[in-house]
Amino acid sequence: MQHFPLLRNGRRVDARVLVCETWLERAHGLLFRRPAGRTHVLLIQPCAAIHTLGMRYRIDVVFSRADGTVLRCVRNLEPGRAVWAPCADAAWEMPAGQCSRLAIRVGDQLAILRTPPV
Repeated sequence: MQHFPLLRNGRRVDARVLVCETWLERAHGLLFRRPAGRTHVLLIQPCAAIHTLGMRYRIDVVFSRADGTVLRCVRNLEPGRAVWAPCADAAWEMPAGQCSRLAIRVGDQLAILRTPPV
């Protein structure tokens, strides 16, 4: 997994995005992991549904289109639940409270800042 800065509406925010790059990483998501750091976000693409079966802590989930337009924000999702957004292309999983802290709302644009290698 690679880490990238998060952009909300074109502005850099205090969060680092871990991009899932393999099928196994996408299938695994945050399951069986310790709670992510306060500023970490996990990007799963393609993804229109997630579950928290087997998790021991709450998370926030943001669903977006391929262009990063936020379609749905699910805050404080409890363990043992499933949520989806039928038209979504990506899910952004993060620690509970992160959506509010970053002021992410439906209609916002999320993106990662891919910096060229040095």
